[in-house]
Amino acid sequence: MLGERGHDVVAAGLVDGLKQLDDPILFAVAQEQRRVVITHNVHDFPDILRAWAEAGRSHHGCILSFLPTNAYGEMGRRFDRWFGRFPSPGDWVDRVAAL
Repeated sequence: MLGERGHDVVAAGLVDGLKQLDDPILFAVAQEQRRVVITHNVHDFPDILRAWAEAGRSHHGCILSFLPTNAYGEMGRRFDRWFGRFPSPGDWVDRVAAL
């Protein structure tokens, strides 16, 4: 979906070196790659983001999706809205958004 819209996307669950990583480590790898993390894991990621903030660590953005994983149309509309409002990578530094 995002790749078709011209975004550079890596799906961690489809990459052998990433899919076995625990979420805090996966988040750290994404930060090394300067990537916005998009996740449906709304149970664990708020704690990960809080830990980063409490440690004074900056991140390159995170989008928490509360939508069903098969709500492609609505996800696409919301992604377009968020990336329309914040089009550059610098806009996402330390930003957390919800779908």
